[in-house]
Amino acid sequence: MEAAELTESAFWESDDCRVLAPPGLESEGEHLGRLLEGEEAVIFTTSGSSGAPKWVLFRRRALLASARAVNLHLQIGSGDSFLVALPLYHVGGFGMGARAFVGGCALHHFEESWDAERFRDKLEKTECTLTSLVPTQVHDLVSIELQAPASLRAVVVGGGRLNEQEGQIARRLGWPLLQSYGMTETGSQVATDTLENIEGEFRSGPLFVLPAWECRVGEDGCLQLRGEALCEAYLQREKDEIIRVGVKDGEGWFRSRDLVEIEGKELVMCGRADRKLKIMGELVDVQALEDEVGAHLDGSEVCLLPVPDGRRGWRLLPVVEGLADDVGRAIEGVNRSKAGYARLEQARVVERLPRTALGKIDLSALRQEIGLS
Repeated sequence: MEAAELTESAFWESDDCRVLAPPGLESEGEHLGRLLEGEEAVIFTTSGSSGAPKWVLFRRRALLASARAVNLHLQIGSGDSFLVALPLYHVGGFGMGARAFVGGCALHHFEESWDAERFRDKLEKTECTLTSLVPTQVHDLVSIELQAPASLRAVVVGGGRLNEQEGQIARRLGWPLLQSYGMTETGSQVATDTLENIEGEFRSGPLFVLPAWECRVGEDGCLQLRGEALCEAYLQREKDEIIRVGVKDGEGWFRSRDLVEIEGKELVMCGRADRKLKIMGELVDVQALEDEVGAHLDGSEVCLLPVPDGRRGWRLLPVVEGLADDVGRAIEGVNRSKAGYARLEQARVVERLPRTALGKIDLSALRQEIGLS
């Protein structure tokens, strides 16, 4: 798909099915498209950050509802212009095209492989006012101390929570970052920081819930939401048959696995429910442990991989990116303060943690790389 197609009414008024398959799933996507030929739909895959990717079916009206909600929140109008530096097969990149169409904005596409300096140069050349990035891309901008161009008025950060210290450095370099929270199933953002906070310190939360969404916290502490921008169904292909799995209950609520706190119209992300494990009968917060180890490593990134264990239930294996001489001491320091069930294994060090196109750690590839699958 070309980015320019998303600014044309022909795409949005079409009754056909478009499958936006990521690299490696193109043939499956083509087959899915043939099976759904003649049905009005736009289909993405989830990012697969906690399991295998799933096909997600949207109606075009839902994607436009998401775009209208974001445009309202960010006060986007015809005088704005976007630079897309995320894949169009992901809702983060695709969504910018939808917002440009709804707002009557110009849309530019950074089509080459990601490079922080070239991206910054294209922003300046096109005088774009808006873009979206993932934390890995922000890290690359900060690491070489690139100043933001004057035309830029907002950068939505999605695909994960940006480290607040790094966000503050980026703000000092002129990058007007706004942390957001969303998921594939919602077509884009559910909650985003406000424009009024751009002048202050960067924050990863709390975030303002966009008016398109009703949100509540379930008994398990996980976010439940409903709204017109929600996807229609998950799709599973079995030979030449499509099985549709509904995503909503009888009242239209979608139940996520994201642990949140909500106060009024503000939402705070507290991690993933599927990152909590029972080890020797005790519940362990893997995300909190991962953050604690990372705080000892001064810039090196760590991923805690759960490894099945017949006696304990699970072992937690730290995998650290880069040459971190103090890895052993960091693990020992964390383990000294932990009960036996929460103690970590000896760390493995890799040159680079494998990542998806959106910068998330590719857990399947990492397990394969270190010989766990």
